[in-house]
Amino acid sequence: MQVSYWANYGLSLNITPVTNPAMWRIAFGLQLIPGVLFLILMLPQRESPRWLIEKGRIEEARKIMAYFRQVPEDDPQLELTVREIVEDVRGKEKLPMWTLLKMSFENCTVFYRCWIGIILMFWQQWCGTNSINYYSPEIFEALGLSGANAGLFATGVYGIVKVICTGTGLMLCTEQLGRKRCMIYFGLMQAFAMFFIGAYMKIHPSGPPIPASYAAIVMVYIYVVGYSFGWGTIPWVVAAEAVPNHLRTLSMSGALMTQWLHNFIIAQITPTMLATIKFGTFFVFGSCCVAMVLTAYFGVPETRGIPLEEIHAVFEGNVFKRSVADAPGGPAICRALGWGVQRSAAVAPLSARSDDSSTADGEAEKRADVTVESVA
Repeated sequence: MQVSYWANYGLSLNITPVTNPAMWRIAFGLQLIPGVLFLILMLPQRESPRWLIEKGRIEEARKIMAYFRQVPEDDPQLELTVREIVEDVRGKEKLPMWTLLKMSFENCTVFYRCWIGIILMFWQQWCGTNSINYYSPEIFEALGLSGANAGLFATGVYGIVKVICTGTGLMLCTEQLGRKRCMIYFGLMQAFAMFFIGAYMKIHPSGPPIPASYAAIVMVYIYVVGYSFGWGTIPWVVAAEAVPNHLRTLSMSGALMTQWLHNFIIAQITPTMLATIKFGTFFVFGSCCVAMVLTAYFGVPETRGIPLEEIHAVFEGNVFKRSVADAPGGPAICRALGWGVQRSAAVAPLSARSDDSSTADGEAEKRADVTVESVA
């Protein structure tokens, strides 16, 4: 996307008039380059270990897991993990889609785990990110940048900020800060930026730039910083890891369908919103940002550091209370309300377990991967 922004800027500078067929042909041709590179670079990539185990290729899965964990293939912890995955997929291979759909309604816990990704993808689109992605030149112009090229240049800078912050967030925040806190903290940053832009456009709908105009332009970049660190990446992580392994294909299909459907809706309605309700467009998206933060606070337990085979324990019991307990300030709220709720926590290191854990039988198969901390 960043390349497309700069391609548009370069084409607008060097190709005239705008009706020149070379304008769209070059832009269309440039899109083929990332696709071809993606195809080539995917060829040497290894298959997913869980997919290999579903296909009965257990030794290949063991080798791949040992490679990525940098441990010997006979590592006892690795063996336990392989056996757990085998047990988890046994009897659930090659199920038809209709059967998977019925299994997603097995009980409330399974249903919520399967469809939490759809909820998060809905909010990811309605926070307004693609309204800026697609119409940023017009938005920058409305905020005081004059000239189409100035808007395209500002959009190119927007793309650079987005790429840098997305990579930084994945490296420094997703695991270190946790999924839930990333969605809450950075979602609030997005909401603040949207409300600021809306308030500015209400107070100064037209006319020459004023000092607040530059602050509003900066808010566009602050918005994308918040999105890149939080809702740009975290919903994909939670959607993939929350769902039961055998239902992941179904759940991710629903999440992707929701993401692209509402991407299309936002792309279609944003020009109308900007032309009719104007500043209200940003108040709508800011309100959606507040709603998605509340969804993360009250409806998403923390899943950081918990193996996929044990993540079901996080969603057992009262998910609402567990989500509050995992949230910033949640333990204090639980104590005030007298909730005897337990927080999600990551597994203790293997070295902290008994020496018998080197075997794969009996008591050694006990994996306290999800420990709990009382907040009562």
